[in-house]
Amino acid sequence: MILKSLIIDDEEIARMGLERYCRDIPFVRIEKICSSAYEALAVLHEKPIDLVFLDIQMPKLNGLDFLKSLASPPLIIMTTAYPDFALEGFELDVIDYIVKPFSFERFLKACTKAKEYFELKSGHNNPGDAGYFYIKADGKIEKIRTGEILFVEAMENYVYVHTAKRKYLTLISLKNVEKHLTGDQFIKVQKSFLVAMDKIESVDKNGIIIGEHKVPISRKWRAKILNTIVANKMVKR
Repeated sequence: MILKSLIIDDEEIARMGLERYCRDIPFVRIEKICSSAYEALAVLHEKPIDLVFLDIQMPKLNGLDFLKSLASPPLIIMTTAYPDFALEGFELDVIDYIVKPFSFERFLKACTKAKEYFELKSGHNNPGDAGYFYIKADGKIEKIRTGEILFVEAMENYVYVHTAKRKYLTLISLKNVEKHLTGDQFIKVQKSFLVAMDKIESVDKNGIIIGEHKVPISRKWRAKILNTIVANKMVKR
């Protein structure tokens, strides 16, 4: 997977540094380098862009105002010398906020986070990322470790990801989350619920008990669940 990317920075040295870093990351392809937000607006109207590296302090139109002006912004990584705008940046759902000067390692970490989120959002499965994935929740990019998930619950266009610590609400389909929960660790117990099998404590005629939660199931799904989860572990007479 390649992220079609756009660099926006009014400083030539910064643009050159970002370009050099991008060329060393195989999944990032630079489509255009812009010296102003106004120039970037024209680019976004001309071609699809997946990821933007965005400076904040620029003349006429700063990075934050530029981002607010976009109806459907691409993924955004803020690259700035000003740490004071980090909170406002994350409230605008930026993927990451890195403060100049930053190392290649820090830049690569931000790009990898963007790639993982893009794959989840677009439904591309990446088996190499087994063990965790990222979602947008509460104005932040949250890392979800699969081993901490109790169950996932679909609610129309949203899903709740329930973990032992808290639950996260995110605008994404259950189908796309399911692609990151492959293997024998999770089971779909009805069309709206995906459950971690090792977190199941008991099963009765009406549902599955996981801690303080009860996931409802129908008679049809109960038979499948018992055959899948319990059959090989049942201690018999």
